[in-house]
Amino acid sequence: MAHRVARTLGMITAVACVAAAAAGAADLRTLTKELFAVPSTTGNEHELAAKIRGLLPKTLAIEEDGLGTVAVRLSGSAGPVLVLAALDGYGHMVSGITPDGYLTVDRPVAPPHARFDAYLLGQPVVVTTAKGPVRGVVSQPALHLLTQERRKSLVDGFSLETAFIDIAVRSDKEARAKGVELLDAVTYPAVLTELAGGQWAGPSLGLKAVAAVLVDIAAGPRSGSAGGEAMVAWAAQTKFAARGRGARPALGAARAKTKWQPQRAVIVDVVAAGKGDGAPVPGGGPVLIQAKAEPSSLLQAFIKLAAEAKIPVQSVTAADSPLALPFAAAPSEVLTVALPVRFLNTPSEIVDLEDLQALRDLLAAFLTKGAGR
Repeated sequence: MAHRVARTLGMITAVACVAAAAAGAADLRTLTKELFAVPSTTGNEHELAAKIRGLLPKTLAIEEDGLGTVAVRLSGSAGPVLVLAALDGYGHMVSGITPDGYLTVDRPVAPPHARFDAYLLGQPVVVTTAKGPVRGVVSQPALHLLTQERRKSLVDGFSLETAFIDIAVRSDKEARAKGVELLDAVTYPAVLTELAGGQWAGPSLGLKAVAAVLVDIAAGPRSGSAGGEAMVAWAAQTKFAARGRGARPALGAARAKTKWQPQRAVIVDVVAAGKGDGAPVPGGGPVLIQAKAEPSSLLQAFIKLAAEAKIPVQSVTAADSPLALPFAAAPSEVLTVALPVRFLNTPSEIVDLEDLQALRDLLAAFLTKGAGR
């Protein structure tokens, strides 16, 4: 009888554990969907910042740095550990309104790659205004009516100088009546496509998924001790470079370093996946990126935690990103933990949900078990 009771209790415990894990995964997916719907480009991060504030428990005191960064203190005072992700992604903005109501566009920062602007041609877009979203489309001529030379110049030679957004108005006055103003963010519609094999696709999906991981960690219950102080932050204006010579760090990251002075920093970022030999692969787990070939104590701590929790990880050696640069100088220590993303910085970024959950579990393990090691 006692054996049956023990067996039954064991089965109940196992089912409860599976249910809890499934609930956690569902919560992370829900958070990702909620943040995915909110536009956030450099200089226009306020809506995503407000959304994150609203999702965080009221018991957490929110701190800011004057740029729009959102941060929460998980324990003690600011000090040894800072977990930092970007709040802003790449995008476009309204640069002008023509007399007949078309919008011209520009970028607030340099593009992540040479073909970034070309994706706009003929695509639907959303202009985020003070009065709400305004939908439009980037005009594209009927290519079958053009000469081959003209078609080549418009498509292959596409630039923002020839891009015009049609929002179905006839004058600049009508456009402004809809709420459109200069510098309003221009992004792709937040259309999330659920693919086979537990993968999702959508514009800026990697950025929003990483932000959701940090929200889930900050909002969730924590067992154990971080072994000291920990800050979780979503940094604004990370695509702007701070002033200075040589390699220039991200402005938002440099401000976070100045304000919170962490001894160790974990940068949670995205990395291009599936591009040739040696590149991270989707489904292979979070990617540990370090600038030096010799493993640091922070890298070793993550590798040990991943092994203990049976979390798959990938490791690469690469130059420090602008987000990591402010923390690279001794005595600080920095490690980038990245989510692998296929087709990074395109309208069709693809994220493997197993990688996303593994990233969340690894960071949670670090904050509860490894931060004080």
